[in-house]
Amino acid sequence: MTNSEKKTKNFDFLVIGGGITGLTVSSNLATEGKSVALIESRDWGGTSINRGATAKRAILALSELHHKIEAFQGKGFDDVPTINWEDMISHRDWLVEDQRARAKERAISSGVYTFEGQARFLDDHHVIVDGRVLSADTIIIATGSRPRELTFEGAQFVDDSGNLLRQHRKPKEVAIIGAGVIALSLISSFTEAGVKVHVIQHNDGILRGFDKELVDTLVSRLQAKGAEFHLNAEPTRVSKEDNGLYTVLLSTGVSLSVNGVYDATGRTPYIQQLDLEKAGISYNAKGVAVNDYLQTSKEWIYALGDCCDAPVPKLTSYGDYQAKYLANLLLGHRNDCISYPKAPAVTVFSIPKLGQVGMSVNQAKVDSHNYTIKTVDMSHWQNYRRVRDDLARLKLVVEHQSQRVVGAEILSDTADILVNYLALLINLGASMQDVQDIIFAYPSLATDLYGIWT
Repeated sequence: MTNSEKKTKNFDFLVIGGGITGLTVSSNLATEGKSVALIESRDWGGTSINRGATAKRAILALSELHHKIEAFQGKGFDDVPTINWEDMISHRDWLVEDQRARAKERAISSGVYTFEGQARFLDDHHVIVDGRVLSADTIIIATGSRPRELTFEGAQFVDDSGNLLRQHRKPKEVAIIGAGVIALSLISSFTEAGVKVHVIQHNDGILRGFDKELVDTLVSRLQAKGAEFHLNAEPTRVSKEDNGLYTVLLSTGVSLSVNGVYDATGRTPYIQQLDLEKAGISYNAKGVAVNDYLQTSKEWIYALGDCCDAPVPKLTSYGDYQAKYLANLLLGHRNDCISYPKAPAVTVFSIPKLGQVGMSVNQAKVDSHNYTIKTVDMSHWQNYRRVRDDLARLKLVVEHQSQRVVGAEILSDTADILVNYLALLINLGASMQDVQDIIFAYPSLATDLYGIWT
C-alpha cells in the first residue's frame, strides 16, 4: 500500500524511521488493524541492513570460510584459496539489496503505508515529508544514529566505516579510527582478505568492556594476520595526495599512507534533522529524552532505538526489544513500564568471535568478595579440537552465595552460539540439575553445557 497521493492524511500511528526498530513496531501495530504510516529518508532496513550487521556478516561469511580452510591446511586442504575481493563485495551487494527489498515488503504486506523522504515536525501532531503533510494520534521516532562528527584537519576525507564494505576495488592498506565492536569485526574480515589494516585508538583500550586476557589473545591473532595497532594515538591531520592515497598524521608523529580512512569511533543520535523544537520534544546529546514507557516530553510521542536516551546499549537487539514492548503497550496488551533482561548477550563478530552475557569479568573483578571467575580452556574439547578452534576459551562469573553462573565471556569461532545458550540458562536461573535433565543432540555444541554448567 505504498501511498504517493499529495493530500493530508491522518493515521492512528506515524513512525519515523524505516530501520529494524521502526519496521518492527509499525508492522506489529498494522498487523492488528491499526492505520500506520512509516517514513524512511534513506535506505529501508536502516544502518543494520545496509551498512551494519547484515553487510558485515555477508563479508564475514567468506572470511570465516577462508580462516577455516587455512586452519585445515595439511589436514585435508593442500592450498588456501585467495579471496576474490570483487566477487565478495558483489555477494555483499546482493544480500543487502535482497534484505532491503524484503524489509520494505514486510512493512507493506503488514498493511503499513510507506513514505520516502526526510520527515520534519510541523507541530506535535503533524509531520511533513516530500511536501506531504501527515498527521497521527500517536507518533513514534525511530531514526537511529549517524557517525560521530570528527573535528581534526582533513576530517572530510574520512569515510563512515560502513562504506568500507562497499569498495569494489580491493584496497592495499586502510586506516580505521577506533577499536570497539565495529572496528574489530571489520579488521578481522579485511585482514583475512589480505588487506593491511592500521587501527588508530586514542587510548590503550581495545574493546574496553571485555576481559583483557581474551581481548589480548584476539588482538595477537589480528596482528599475526596483518593488523597494526596504533594505541594512545589520534589523527591530527588527513590529506589526500595527487596519487589518490591518503596521508594520516598521528599525534605520535607517525605518518601513514593508505587507500582509505574510515571512522569507527562511535555514533550519535540522528535527530537534528527532525525539527523537534516545533513539536516541543526534549532531547540532549544522548538522544530524545524518554521515560520508562519510552514516552517523550509529549506523552503521545514516543522514541526508541539508537535515537533515544534510554539507559541501555545502542544495539539492534535492544531497539527490536523496545519496538515489541512499545507495540504491545500501544495495543493495550500490557501497561507496565519497560524492563530489560537481566543478562543480555552481545557478540563481537571478529575472527575468532568474542561473546559476553550477564555480569562481565571486569565487573566481577571489582566485587571479588561476592564473585569468582572460572577459566575454562575449551580448545582441547572435541567440538573445538575437531574444527581446529585453537584459541577457544571461556570465563564464567560465579556468585559465591548461590554458586550460580551469572555471567560469561567466550573467545571462539562459535562464541555467538554458545553465548546465546548461556544467556538462556542465566536468564532462566537454570541450576546444574536443570541442565543435566535435558537431553541434547549428541555430539553437538549444546552437549558441552553439561561440562560448563557444573
